[in-house]
This record gives sequence, structure tokens and C-alpha cells, in this order.
Amino acid sequence: MKQCLLHLERSLLRTAPMGLLVRALMTLGFRLRWLWGRVRFGALVRDRGIGCVCAHDVDLKYPQNMHLGDRVVIGSNVSLGAHSPITMGDDVRISRDVIIETAGLDFSTGQPPYTHISKPVAIEKGVWIGARAVILGGVTLGENAVVAAGSVVSRSVPPGVIVAGVPARPIKANRFKE
Repeated sequence: MKQCLLHLERSLLRTAPMGLLVRALMTLGFRLRWLWGRVRFGALVRDRGIGCVCAHDVDLKYPQNMHLGDRVVIGSNVSLGAHSPITMGDDVRISRDVIIETAGLDFSTGQPPYTHISKPVAIEKGVWIGARAVILGGVTLGENAVVAAGSVVSRSVPPGVIVAGVPARPIKANRFKE
């Protein structure tokens, strides 16, 4: 019986109408998630410029501490922890799976529970942050800087510089520096 059902399922899924139905449902689901992301982001992040786009699955911690310029694009599965302010200039691009975290734990107090300490993050105009990068508190990313995928940035980056690695180090000047 199971084999018969599996053959029927395979035959049904190979038909053109079923393929169209699946594609239509996928498109509808994508559009609904996109719309939900826009509405949710707009409701939570009040201080943002025009044309900001945020994926539906972004983790927004303390969105009241986020300040975004115009045309900021935030990719899928990004985590923004704004215990202290996160400020982004115009035309910032954040790729998927990026973590920006302003807070950490203060281990100097001795025994748990540890208190949080936090420092603001500033991301200036035209910065691009590659996939799975981590930006820690107290960092300023200068105008038109580029953070390579997978990098961990614990120190400020000058304008127009490309950084990579763990910890992130300058690898060359950005040719698009103005």
C-alpha cells in the first residue's frame, strides 16, 4: 500500500498543474513573509530613514535603540542586539547571518549573575558587512568600509578599509573610497 501511495504521489507531483500550484504557493509565501518583515520592522524600529528593507526573520533586541539612515538593507537571519545604540548611516548593507551585539558580560564582578556592560556601535555611510560577520560593542565602521564574510570585528575600522579574519584585520584599502 505504501509503495502504491508513493508512486501516486510522484506521478501527481510531476504534472504541470501541480508544479504551477507549488510555485504559486511558494511565491505567495515569500510575498507574505516579505510584507510581514516590512510591517514588523516599521512598527519596532521607529528611527529609520526612507527605503529601509529588513528580512522577516531578523532578531531585533531593543529596537528602540536603533537609528537607521536611508536605504539600509538588512539580510536574513541577522541578529541586532542594541542594548546600547546601534547607528547606521545611509546605504548600509548587512548580509545574512550577521551578528551585531553591543552588550557583553562583566566577569570582573566575581560570582554570577554577571551584569551586562555595553558600548554603542556606529556603522557609517556605505558600509557593507559580509555574511556571518560579528560586530562587537564599541566599534565604529568608517564610511565605505567592507567587512569580509566570517570576520569578527572588535576594533574600529577606518573609512574605506576592507577587513577580514578573526580578529578582523585590514587587508587593503577599499577602491571605492571617496
